[in-house]
Amino acid sequence: MDHAVNNHASPIIAVLTEITLSESNEPTFGRVHGFCEELCKLVIDSGGLFYVFSLKDFTIDGIFGFHFEGGSWKKSKLPFPDVIYNRIPSRKTERGKRYSAFLEISKKLDIKVFNHRFLTKWEVHEWLSKKKNLQPFLPDTCLYSEKSLRKMLTLYPEVFIKPLSGSQGRGIIRITTQKDQLLVSFSSQPEAGPSGALDIEDLISLVQKKVGNQLYLIQQGIPLLGIEDRVIDIRVLCHRGTNEKWKVTSAVGRLSAENHFTANLARGGEIVSPLKILSAYFNRKAGIQKLRLLKELALEAADCISENAPGLIAELGIDIGVDVDGNLWVIEANSKPSKNFEQEASKIRPSAKAIIAYCHSLFSRQSGAEGGDRE
Repeated sequence: MDHAVNNHASPIIAVLTEITLSESNEPTFGRVHGFCEELCKLVIDSGGLFYVFSLKDFTIDGIFGFHFEGGSWKKSKLPFPDVIYNRIPSRKTERGKRYSAFLEISKKLDIKVFNHRFLTKWEVHEWLSKKKNLQPFLPDTCLYSEKSLRKMLTLYPEVFIKPLSGSQGRGIIRITTQKDQLLVSFSSQPEAGPSGALDIEDLISLVQKKVGNQLYLIQQGIPLLGIEDRVIDIRVLCHRGTNEKWKVTSAVGRLSAENHFTANLARGGEIVSPLKILSAYFNRKAGIQKLRLLKELALEAADCISENAPGLIAELGIDIGVDVDGNLWVIEANSKPSKNFEQEASKIRPSAKAIIAYCHSLFSRQSGAEGGDRE
């Protein structure tokens, strides 16, 4: 490949993810494949160089990645990028030695890496809890222990037990108290429905078997808006702008699948219009106001998280719940938000445009000092 076409007036942008090859040697970039195609088109149209690579092809001596040429993805030795967007889908991979070495090399070469690791639910809660103006919007949350579970069950009719490093609604336990009876449900077994009534000791024993030695938290259950026992939350996608301030790129409602208690698309949920749902519950004028307020809340949360999280954060998915009384709640935040919920066929998504715009802003601040000598 002739790299002379990139005169470094535009940044070299790369996505780090896991890559699999088909029998015909065609690469697949997992759940972000379509998104990478959109990023690639935007970069090529602006005269830049874009490619996708995996950890095993990155060393201090050089980098091999897949660039789009002649209608297909081709693997070549490529110049080191100016900016790397981390979309590694595995927490285990990010905890490994190879990833640590990658970060060290990137720092040495002054390559900007953003969203450089997954965040845990507990650290996000701790960061948000430090902000007094955010505290009223946070469900009561504590680390899991038998003692804390007993206490939370006396305070709330519903609690959720969540793995600190869980994602896509996996591994969540719901406990509800109905007429002094305890019922338990598991997100991994929705078809089973709630258990029969348990006494507190049997419940503790059952939960402990599921939790084992893993780290979990307990979160107050919120009576979220829903449709026929299907709950709804709103995923607000936020990006850091070229002025370093956060902005909302999109907001979508997520309706849980039947018999599921998590509104996650990976668990069979569906996309719904947040304004339509809010307007149906509170009238259109109030719905518009609620949507504006929840976007402001998401931006406050994104700003707080980015101030505290290690490394550079430029993209966050903030999950906001609205309860039956109209109160807003920050449920979770995700530094590797799904790209499936905002898919629009044949269109470049706003989030893709936001990512590339931010890469350009990072590059413009360092290009004068670096030039184009990293090839």
